[in-house]
Amino acid sequence: MSENPVPAPEEAAGFGEQLSGMLNIFIDPEAAVKQVRRKLSWLWPLLIAGVVTATLGYLNIPLTIRALQMNPPGGMTGEQLERSMGMIQTMQKVGVFASPVIMAGMLALSAAILLGSCSVLGMRTTFHDLFSLVCHGSLIGMLQTIAGFVVVRMRGDEIQTVEELRPSFGLGLFFHEGIGKPALAVMDYFSIFTIWYIVILSLALACLTGSSKGKGFTAAAPAWLIGLLVVVGISFLQR
Repeated sequence: MSENPVPAPEEAAGFGEQLSGMLNIFIDPEAAVKQVRRKLSWLWPLLIAGVVTATLGYLNIPLTIRALQMNPPGGMTGEQLERSMGMIQTMQKVGVFASPVIMAGMLALSAAILLGSCSVLGMRTTFHDLFSLVCHGSLIGMLQTIAGFVVVRMRGDEIQTVEELRPSFGLGLFFHEGIGKPALAVMDYFSIFTIWYIVILSLALACLTGSSKGKGFTAAAPAWLIGLLVVVGISFLQR
């Protein structure tokens, strides 16, 4: 077990201080750790990432519908798709508006996984601090969402499939031919934003628990490995 005691949560900061503190997650893990220990420090990054993700998802609904009309899923005929269009649009909107809640649940699960790995490695911390840390880290994922939205809008009418609505920022961007879907899924998963998140999360974990950087990377591994396994598993189910 680590001999470092777990610091008590600090008082919540004002919005201006929280905003400047949130920006540290992009470049300064040590400074970010000071922010995540504050009470309710998870709230603003979670709200910002959730609202931005939901807003951009809503704006992309027309493009999604258009892509489905051009390439009906699952062998559906154009007539069958037209009859189902009302339900599809409703499901799209429900999914978009529910995305902040789903995001919060996924982040809580990630924090629980990190708490377990830290416990196994003898790194003392709390669920609050880990949940706040991954909420701050979600701002990096938000940047990928914004970048994807910009790419999709720039391509406009060139978008013909639902897959093209999720542009790659990994090695899959350069290697499409002659590569199986599982391998492509791995390359797409490790986008520049995902690698950025893994590095920041690992270094922040080390700072948060007073541990070595090696322990930080080891403790962070289960959080992103599970996501990788899910992505690869889905790729096997795709034809």
